[in-house]
Amino acid sequence: MTLVPVTTAPTEADLEARIHAVLLLAFPWLPPGSLKHQLKFTFKFGHKIVEVDGAAASQAQARADILVFHGSTPLAVLELKREGLPLTQDDTDQGLSYARMVDPRPPLVVITNGVDLTLIETHAAKEWQPGTPSEVALGKLFSAAGMLAASDLQRAVEVLMGPSSRVWMSAVRAATDTTLADMTGRWDEFEKPFVEGFLIPRSATAEVLDNVRARKRITIVEGAPLAGKSNVLREVALSQFSVDDMAVLFVEADSHGGGIISMISAILGDALGWHVSANDTRNWLASLSKQDGPALVLAIDGLGTARDEVRRDIEELSGDRYGSNLRLVIGVDDTVTTRLTMNETGRKATKIGRRSTVVTLDVLAASEFGQAVNLLSDHRIGIMQGGQSAIEYRIPWVLRSLGADITTSPQYANEALAAALPPLLGVELLNRARERFDENSVIRHSYRALAEAVMVDTADNSRLPATVLQSMETFVIRRKTLKDHIDTRELKELISRGFAKESVNEDQDMVIVARLPELLASELAFHLAHDLKSRIANPPSAAAWFIAACARLPLGDIIGAQALFDFVTIGGSIPMNFITEMLSVKPRAEKLRPGMKFAMNVPGSGRIEFTVREDGQVMVETGAVQEVFAAEEFADGEMYADMDSWMILAHLAGYPFVAQTPDGTVASRADPMLLTEIGTAPMALRRPVLQEDMSGVLMHHIEGHGSIVCHNAGIVEPITYSIHTFLRRDHAGVEDWIDEAIERKSFPLLARIEVALLALVEGGNPQVASWASEMLVSKIRPALQEFPGLH
Repeated sequence: MTLVPVTTAPTEADLEARIHAVLLLAFPWLPPGSLKHQLKFTFKFGHKIVEVDGAAASQAQARADILVFHGSTPLAVLELKREGLPLTQDDTDQGLSYARMVDPRPPLVVITNGVDLTLIETHAAKEWQPGTPSEVALGKLFSAAGMLAASDLQRAVEVLMGPSSRVWMSAVRAATDTTLADMTGRWDEFEKPFVEGFLIPRSATAEVLDNVRARKRITIVEGAPLAGKSNVLREVALSQFSVDDMAVLFVEADSHGGGIISMISAILGDALGWHVSANDTRNWLASLSKQDGPALVLAIDGLGTARDEVRRDIEELSGDRYGSNLRLVIGVDDTVTTRLTMNETGRKATKIGRRSTVVTLDVLAASEFGQAVNLLSDHRIGIMQGGQSAIEYRIPWVLRSLGADITTSPQYANEALAAALPPLLGVELLNRARERFDENSVIRHSYRALAEAVMVDTADNSRLPATVLQSMETFVIRRKTLKDHIDTRELKELISRGFAKESVNEDQDMVIVARLPELLASELAFHLAHDLKSRIANPPSAAAWFIAACARLPLGDIIGAQALFDFVTIGGSIPMNFITEMLSVKPRAEKLRPGMKFAMNVPGSGRIEFTVREDGQVMVETGAVQEVFAAEEFADGEMYADMDSWMILAHLAGYPFVAQTPDGTVASRADPMLLTEIGTAPMALRRPVLQEDMSGVLMHHIEGHGSIVCHNAGIVEPITYSIHTFLRRDHAGVEDWIDEAIERKSFPLLARIEVALLALVEGGNPQVASWASEMLVSKIRPALQEFPGLH
């Protein structure tokens, strides 16, 4: 039988045995048992405490660093090399550097491989050769060790930060820890980008780390403002805190002036007390980058603009002077990426472009949203069923804003309570944007001008098809329209800061894309409110204009509802015949007919055109590719039209309001009437969502009664959430309303009430849950059973 050793490297027990043997060899004249040692010890490095793990170093570097005590006093730093390896000046330099940093300072450094042995005086850096080794001679060394020149301390730092030591990894991580701690605050401290205990794992992080480990010199993390780029870089840094193959230095670029190299110098000085010039920093980075050991990764956050000095430093740090063990991860707004990676003509890649790989950050994917839900749950915050289909919850800054509201509430102090976020936000989304950007902020002022231009541009019927399609899903303004509404310098500032983006669409129209759609939607609501005030004297005409204006806008239903609230805020009064006129424009389903043509724009695929042929089949054209499908494959051969008016009213109906007669007399509350009427819509009253994992929901179809969202999907329609809000708020007095709803014999209305009541049953308030359960059992479900096909 052959025995195969399973341990190829020395074990910790082997290391302990060697240490004891070496100490007897080095100090035979000291009393037995007076010496102790530590495989782990710490010292202060600038403002941070750094730990040295001798056992780990022994495995990685064939050299162990051990602190030896005589009694309770540090006596020596022991540099114990693997047997058979020669002693070098690097060993001496490292041992002296450790000894000079430890407090109290040990007077000796022992360098040995178990056979050869040298004792070095810490203060003089020379071999200790007393006439007769004794405790008296040792006492003189203890006195001398306390008197060390500042230059010797500086040299000690330089050695420990060099490639022959692993202390630089601990020091870099300590500096990163300081930076991240300074950037982390409470939920409501919006000036700090990070929240303690809330870091959503992103798939982009794994992609970045794959690039880093593949030795890519530059990885660019790009995305819209507030997309979460800083948190990806934070996750990169935190996830690598304990690995052996890299250390991440987090650089907050927008907190320092100058280039990247001067920023790193400032960090080393501020966090570690190692004050070095830019040239010293270059030399340090170059020496680390060419070693065979761990990589240094610079995570550079906050490059809002591609400054020339920043561009030069990125080119330099990724150039030939530096080795592949220096790697850069850079977080930038996607408007900056092109300026970093392409030349001014846009036809040739720059040096940075040729050396970089781009990772794009979008809204949260389904798996990332699931992680976010788990993290919120750790903070006693839940999201009602249906939230998985709400695009607004895929925006990280929205989640933080809502978390701030909850955690600062006095009720949150009661740890027995948990909060539930609504399944969708509606106008609340725009209120979040207004809170995030102060009324007097420069960005709000500039976006107000963009809103004016959007209203003019979307009303222009001469726009080309690609521009019209693009403007229905994204806030874009043609450059030729915008020039009449915003100063050129102001627009350049918006673009340079990442709040707007230049683009060219399929029709070769030069357009500007607004990068904060929630904020622009908020400003559009203000603009519509003021326009409506000048038109409201003729309610039917005002309603027709208002519906058409909202229909041309992305988020038009939310913008329209908020505009009505803003209209009242600025002193307007909404006549009942204005609401009646909006109600009269009902959603309708149209069968696909031969000769029909329509188009849509799909991210990643571009424009898709549809033509219904004479044989009833639908030809689909994507670029030069043509395919033919049966009409039934397209929503059972139907299209929905005129959804906009009822979508706006669906949001409005969630709030109590009273109706006025033309002479100004208050008639009665109007919201229950709106809920009843809009709730009868025989199709899902839901804004189209382009993200695949949110676009489809389960539906029930009852012939002759229409289609409705399945209760298992939760609340995904604004009208259903408005019904839920109404029932929760007024449940003690709404049974008459429920009875009236049953009398309407509307399958869609009853199905929506069922979904709302189910959410109340699960909502946590025992009294409301009990009432909702009773309404389901005694009223709604018996009424639903009367419809054929539900038995």
